[in-house]
Amino acid sequence: MSTTTAMPTVTTTRATAPGYLARFAPGAETGAPRSFDGDVSAPGVTVLIPTYSPPGGGRTVSLWLCLSTVLAAVPGAALLVVDNGLSVPDARVVGELLRGTGREHRIIAAPRASGTRYTAAQARNAGLAFLAHTDGSALRRRLLLFLDDDTALAPGALARLQATLDTNPRAIAACPRVVPVPDLDGWLRRRPGGATTLTHGVPGTTGHAPATASRRLPGALNGDGYDLLSVTSHGSLITGRTVGLLVRQDPVLWWIRHRGPLFYEGTPYGSSEDMLAMALLSRLGELWAVPAAEVVDEARKTPGATRAQQFAWGYDHAWLARALAEAGAIPPGVNALAWRDTGWVEYRFADWGPHAGFLINPAELRLGYRMLRAITADQEVAGAMFGVDAGRVRAGTHALGRVLRRWHASAGAASCRPRPDLPPRAGRDWAGLRDGMDALVGHLAGNVVGSLDHGPFFLYGARQPAVAPPS
Repeated sequence: MSTTTAMPTVTTTRATAPGYLARFAPGAETGAPRSFDGDVSAPGVTVLIPTYSPPGGGRTVSLWLCLSTVLAAVPGAALLVVDNGLSVPDARVVGELLRGTGREHRIIAAPRASGTRYTAAQARNAGLAFLAHTDGSALRRRLLLFLDDDTALAPGALARLQATLDTNPRAIAACPRVVPVPDLDGWLRRRPGGATTLTHGVPGTTGHAPATASRRLPGALNGDGYDLLSVTSHGSLITGRTVGLLVRQDPVLWWIRHRGPLFYEGTPYGSSEDMLAMALLSRLGELWAVPAAEVVDEARKTPGATRAQQFAWGYDHAWLARALAEAGAIPPGVNALAWRDTGWVEYRFADWGPHAGFLINPAELRLGYRMLRAITADQEVAGAMFGVDAGRVRAGTHALGRVLRRWHASAGAASCRPRPDLPPRAGRDWAGLRDGMDALVGHLAGNVVGSLDHGPFFLYGARQPAVAPPS
């Protein structure tokens, strides 16, 4: 079963942005049953991994490293790899790798028009649609694990995720702690005898994984609709990520058959699919975080690559502000999240004229604004950092300045409420690429360009570091 097969024709309803995002609006009826009559799939785990061949080199080595940790953790795993644009040589190698595992496996080809960009959402939807229909029945197991081809399971991670689902019958998904590492191969080599785990996010150190207890995540949906403010500011503490996510497969496949795709494929840069899919999963059950279960993710290797990745995230978050507003899934007006000595406080301005948007940590935004203003003041530097987007970054930075000045002048007129659900703010350590200066500059650059393109809606603000909850 190693031959790549085409995806079966599957009806996917509500795949447009308004149809998909309207399911997050207050009072939206999904029709999902409140409980399921037990699992009907065979015991075990199905592992879903998308892969492709990017320009300049394939990813078959990192895919094999990922598979090796899966094989060690799940002796009876069923493997589903989605070909989302493999070259002919890479497709041959992937087939050989899967045959060599001796496990039940299949490679399927995601439908992809010539010249279109790769998206993980497209590949994951294709894999889920395959599992949901007859052709995928041989690979269905009780649990479904999402991985990427440049990620790996830390020792004990899967067992901890599964224990959380076993302990909490209302849980639909268990979310690991995703830890960036500079080199996946190096991380695996520094695990003598497989005994090395990650401690406080430092790869390659021998010791115990973080002992923080599993906890229920608040989720992205509330009475006002989609909580874009806190989802964007606190990410995995609110919704988790799809990488390393372990879900109950039968309810998810029910959703695919009756409600269409889990992932939305139309985000401009393909960087916000996880945020939206996790909200839909919360319609099916509880989401639980398992910090002691760690999945490593190979980080971008250069400041420039990190800046480009963060630009994509920042742009998509700003795009969401408009898309969700037009779907009636977020409240009108301008919302801001500010850090005070007593904790996070949410401010709401009911009337900013035609404008609607979000500000995350205005004090940090002022710092980011000053950095972007200095960078874009020098045409040569701006071009070197942002390429063809330099002019739009400059114009978007001016717009951010106007918003911050208006916020500063009118903050006293806003209604406010404390947000004790959000953990205390930790200071940025600026130590790694994802939490360094290039990441912050790149993310805010994406915000200002996305907000410029989608005005009068805006979103400005990067992910906020949080103090870890007590063990």
